[in-house]
Amino acid sequence: MLHPRLHPRPASPRGNSQKWLRRIHAWFGLAVSAMLLLFAITGFLLNHRAVMKIAALDRKEVVQLLPVEATPADPKALAVALAPRLGLDSAAFKPKVDPARAVAWSEARIVQPERWTLRADMPSESVQIEYWKGSRQVEVKRTQPNLWLYLARLHMSTGTGPAWVLLADAAALGLALLGLSGFWLWGRLHGSRRQLAMIASGGLMLAGGLAWLAG
Repeated sequence: MLHPRLHPRPASPRGNSQKWLRRIHAWFGLAVSAMLLLFAITGFLLNHRAVMKIAALDRKEVVQLLPVEATPADPKALAVALAPRLGLDSAAFKPKVDPARAVAWSEARIVQPERWTLRADMPSESVQIEYWKGSRQVEVKRTQPNLWLYLARLHMSTGTGPAWVLLADAAALGLALLGLSGFWLWGRLHGSRRQLAMIASGGLMLAGGLAWLAG
C-alpha cells in the first residue's frame, strides 16, 4: 500500500483562484502604494485645512503690473503677447470675458469696460492676468504653493496633463480593487457569506448615515 503522500490531492479550482487573488492583491498594492500614500496624506490635509496649525496648504502671491503696447484684439491675442514674458505657453491660459456694463460712480453712471481674465494653472504655480479693455497695462498675479499645497494640487490634478490624470485614475481603480479583493479574501478565509453581507450592509448604512448628517 502506497503512502498517502505519494498521491497528493490535486489543487482545487477554488484554491487556485484564492492563490492568484492574493498575489494580485499583494503585487498591485505594492505597485500603487506610493500614489495611495500621496492621496492619503494630501486628502488628510485637504480635509483639515481649516484647522491645521502648521504651515500646510500655504502659498506665496506676487502681483505685478505689465505694460501693454497696443490694444489686443481679443483675450487670445493678449495671451500670445504676454506668455513669452511670463515664461509660459499661451495655450495654457483659459480666458473669461466680463462684458461692459453701466455702474454707479459718485452721483453719475459710467460704462465699465470689458474685463478679461486669463488663468493658467500648473501644479507648481497659478498665473492670473486681469485686463480692462482699452487699458495700457495688465495686472499679473502669480501664486506659488508650498510643498504641501503642491502635493494637494497633484491630488486634485490641478493643471496636470492627461498622463497624470490617467495615473491618478489608475490609483483610484487600484484602491477599489484592493478593497474588493481584500474584502473577498477575508470572507473566503475567515467568514461566511452571511457575515460578508452583514459587514457590507453595515458599512453602507454607516457611510450613508454620515453623509446624511454632513448635510
